[in-house]
Amino acid sequence: MAYNTKALQRPDLLENKKTRTFNMNQLGRALLETDPPVHSLFVYSCNPAVVTPENNKVRAGLKRDDLFTVVHDLFLTETAQYADIVLPAQSSFEQSDFYTSYWHHYIHLQQPVIEPYGESKSNMDVFRLLAKALDFDDESLKDSDEELMRQALNFSENPFLNGIHFDSLVKHTYLKADRTKFRLDHLNTPSGKIELYSERMLKDGFPALPTYTPLNPDSDFPFLFVPGPNHNFLNSTFSNNEKHIKLEKEAKLHLNQQDAQHLGIKDGELVRVFNARGDCELTASVGENVLPGVVVTQGLWADMPGKKQTVNALTPDRLADMGGGATFFSGRVNVEKIH
Repeated sequence: MAYNTKALQRPDLLENKKTRTFNMNQLGRALLETDPPVHSLFVYSCNPAVVTPENNKVRAGLKRDDLFTVVHDLFLTETAQYADIVLPAQSSFEQSDFYTSYWHHYIHLQQPVIEPYGESKSNMDVFRLLAKALDFDDESLKDSDEELMRQALNFSENPFLNGIHFDSLVKHTYLKADRTKFRLDHLNTPSGKIELYSERMLKDGFPALPTYTPLNPDSDFPFLFVPGPNHNFLNSTFSNNEKHIKLEKEAKLHLNQQDAQHLGIKDGELVRVFNARGDCELTASVGENVLPGVVVTQGLWADMPGKKQTVNALTPDRLADMGGGATFFSGRVNVEKIH
């Protein structure tokens, strides 16, 4: 369910400004290879030392003596341990926000239920303070959380938001989008129809019809590497929580019985997964849940003493041809038993 993202992002404030932009999926390259180099990094709501591809590149960049890094977080994350300054962030219990979802049609207002702990601040508080310290004088940079939410929900372009605004959310806490107005007679395409042949795709340099595209050759290693999610972490969130760790038990590598027999690997044995980008050590889970030639991990595990389980040390930072997204699942690895 779309809201007015431009009201929050304000891309117009960057018009005619000399700025550099980098794709976050290539953070390691940005920190190590950019000329002139990046000398300051502000990290919020993210743990790039764990979640980004080609993780060893990222960590090498974070180690640079001439990089000034500030991390604003609720926890002393792996990224925070590389920081010059760590700023305490607020939890969701201490600040106002609203939420939508990929999976349902409700919008939910979050209001604080406890006072901010110590000197902790929300992301928006920090942004307003930075704007003031840097003498940015645009009035929009002073907008309160409530004002920003009102602007985001004031979005006539989305008829499904009809009747949903800040005041109605204050009254009801959550509301369901009005999906009764969904129309199949005119879709958001140039023709207004479902397009199997897309002139827009052709104009953007892609095949107009869906076609098979072979995977980008990554290496000659025998296994396609799929670092999937698990049930008890949310990306790297909760991976430092003992309750969630106990539910997941340990970081595993799932491999097919045929491949395990060929490699002499038994269920429960420690294995090394490696390629030219890096390596990690995981516990083998042998069975028929994955295809031969494919190995799967689940979850982004936190750094732990004596354990080497950062799976994104293995993932490529190549960008997808469509949209410039990450290609986490297109890398290849080898596997060997640790004796």
